Amino acid sequence: MTTGATTLRFDLLGPLRAWRGPQELELGSRQQRTLLALLLVRQGRPAPVDALVADIWGDRPPARAVGSLRTYVSRLRKELEIPDGVGDGPRVLVSEHGAYALRVPAEAVDIGLFGRDVAAADLARAARRPEEARTLLRSALGLWGDEPLAGLGGPGVEEERSRLEGQRLAALETRLALDVELGEHVRVLGELRELTERHPLRERLSALLMRAYVLSGQDGEALAVHERTRRLLAAEFGIDPGREMAAIAEGITSGGGVGATGSDLAAVEPAHEVPREAQAAGAGRPALPGGGGPTGPEPVPDGFRRPAQIPRDLADFTGRDEALAQLTGELTGGPAAARPAPVVVVSGSTGVGKSALAVHAAHRVRGHFPDGQLYADLRAPDGTAVHPAVVLESFLRALRGPDRPVPEQQTDRAALYRSELAEARVLVVLDNVGDPAAVDALLPGGPGCAALITSTARLSGLAGARHTHLGVLSRDEALTWLETAIGTERVAAEPEACVELTERCGGLPLALRIVAMRLATRPSWAVASVVAALRGRQRLTALGIADLSVREAFRREYGRLPAALRPVFARVALLREPDGQFGTTAVALALGVPSGEARALCEELVDRSWLESARPGRYHVHGLLREFAVAVQQDGQDGQDGHDGPGAQADGERPAAVLFAPDGADPSLGSRSLRPPRGTREGLAS
Repeated sequence: MTTGATTLRFDLLGPLRAWRGPQELELGSRQQRTLLALLLVRQGRPAPVDALVADIWGDRPPARAVGSLRTYVSRLRKELEIPDGVGDGPRVLVSEHGAYALRVPAEAVDIGLFGRDVAAADLARAARRPEEARTLLRSALGLWGDEPLAGLGGPGVEEERSRLEGQRLAALETRLALDVELGEHVRVLGELRELTERHPLRERLSALLMRAYVLSGQDGEALAVHERTRRLLAAEFGIDPGREMAAIAEGITSGGGVGATGSDLAAVEPAHEVPREAQAAGAGRPALPGGGGPTGPEPVPDGFRRPAQIPRDLADFTGRDEALAQLTGELTGGPAAARPAPVVVVSGSTGVGKSALAVHAAHRVRGHFPDGQLYADLRAPDGTAVHPAVVLESFLRALRGPDRPVPEQQTDRAALYRSELAEARVLVVLDNVGDPAAVDALLPGGPGCAALITSTARLSGLAGARHTHLGVLSRDEALTWLETAIGTERVAAEPEACVELTERCGGLPLALRIVAMRLATRPSWAVASVVAALRGRQRLTALGIADLSVREAFRREYGRLPAALRPVFARVALLREPDGQFGTTAVALALGVPSGEARALCEELVDRSWLESARPGRYHVHGLLREFAVAVQQDGQDGQDGHDGPGAQADGERPAAVLFAPDGADPSLGSRSLRPPRGTREGLAS
C-alpha cells in the first residue's frame, strides 16, 4: 500500500514478514502475527471478531479472548498506520460492523502476486501461448518458501496453509504439464517421480509421469505407474483410473503411442468424474481436428467432481407438459456442432412457478450435459441483484476446483469462463434475472452448452434467446397438482370445494402451494373451511404460511418496479370492462395521458409481467394482483416505504382510482366513489 513515498508489503508464502519501504516491521507475538496473517489471507474481506477468535484459539478460547484481540489490533495499527494529520481514523487496519479488514492492494501481498500470475498464465494457456504461461507460472512459484505461514498456528492458520498448499500444487502440476508439452519430459522426470510419491492419489501427476516415461522411451515404467495407481484408487475409492491414464496405457499396449498430444493432457478430466451412463452413450467431449484425445476444461483436483449445482427437484411437480416439452426440446435439440449454444428464457409473474419449471427441466436434460450443470440465483436474499463478477468467480471455482486462483477483473474472468466452456457440454441455469445486460458475461459460448434463464421480465432485449412465458395453471392442472399435494382421496371427497379452491387461488402455483401446505399439516380440516377463508376481502392475508406469502412476494417484486411505474400499475390494475379486460382508452382516462403514452406504459408493464395481453391493445390483471393494487391504494403507499406512490399526495390532491365498467365501481374491490381525474378529457384530446 502506498501513502506518499511509503510502501507496505507482506510475505505469507513462507514466514510472515512485513516492510514499510526498506524497513522491516516488528509484528509482535505469535498470536498477534497470526491475527495479521488471517486478515491478509482474506485479501480485504472483513473478518468477524468471533470468527477470528475461533481461528486463533479454537473451540476453547480464553475468557479475555476478545479483549486480547483488540489489543493486538491496536498494536498492529501502530506499526501499519501512517499518521496524516487528517484525523479520519485507521485506513489500513479498519473496523466495520463488528469485523476487521486490512485494506492493502493485492500486489502488496505475495499471495496476491501469486494469484495474479497464475490467473494470467491461465489466460495465456487459453490463448495457446504455452511458453508465456510457463514463464508466468515459474514467476508465481518462485514466490514460495518452504512452507506458507511458517511458524504460526491455530485452526485458521492450519486451514489456510492447507488451502495455499493446494494452490501451489495445482500451479506446479500445470507448469510440469507445460514442460512436458514443450519437450522437456526428460528434465522433469525426477521432479515428477518425487511428487507422485508424495501425492500417490493425484491422477493428474500420475498421468504426467506416465507421459514423460513414454516420451522418454520407458513404456514399462509408465505401465507400472498405471498399475500402482489403479490398485491405490481401487483400495481407497473403489474406482479405476480416469481416461487420461487409461488412454496412455491403451496406447502403449496397442502400439499406438502416447494417445494424445501434450497440450491435451492438462485438458482431460478423469473418466470417473463423468456420469457412467453419459460415457456409455458416447457423451464424452469431441476430439479436436488434428488431436489424438478429448479436450475441454482444465482438470480439477483429485476428489473434486464436475459441478452438479441444480437445486433439488420438487417431488410434487405436475403439469406444465407443453412448456416442459418446449424447454427440453430447445435445450437439447439439434447437433451441437451445427448450432450456437441455445439461450432459453422462462418468464412470468411472481409466484407462477418459473424457477420450479426451470429446475425440473434442468433435471430432465442433465444427461445431455455430462461436463456439469451450473446454477446461480441472481437475486440476493435481501432482494438486491448479484453482480456478474461474483457469479463468474463462483462458476470458475466450480469448474476448475476451489484452490485455483481467479482473475480480479470481470473481463478476465469472463474470458477464462468462455475458454473453460469452449469445448465442454455444460448447462448454465440463471435464476431470477433482472437485467439482460447483467447476464451477457455468464452466457456460455461453446456449441455443446446451453443456458436456461428465469425472469419476471420477458427479457426481450436478450439477442437470440428463445422465450417461454408462463401463465397460471389451468383448472385441470391445478386439480392434478392438488391431488399430488394433499391426496387423491381428499380431493375426491370434496370435489366442488377443491374446484373453488383452485379458482380462489387463481391458478397461481404459489397460492396453491401455501394452501396445500396448510391442508397437509391439518389432515382433519375440511377443504371447504379453507375455501371459506378465501372468500372474503382478506384473501391475500389468508394466503400465507411460514415464510411463504403471496402478499409479500408481490410487495417485494413491486418494490423492484421503476418508481415511475409503481403508481401506474396501482391505478390501471383497478380497470375492468365487461369482458374482464381493459383497453388503452380506459388507461388514458385513468392516467390523464394521451392514448399513445397509455399504450406504451401498458406494454412496459406487460414486459415486466404485471399485465397480460391476449391481443394488441387489450390488457388484463390477475385477480390476486388486482387485490394487491387495491391494498396499495388503500394503504396510500408504493408497497415499500410510503414514498413516491399513488398515495403520496394529500387526499384532496390525489385523483381517485377509476373503474371503467357499465355499472360503475365493482363493490368487491372495496372502492369508494370513483371518478376520472381532472384534466382527463384534455389529455385524450391531445
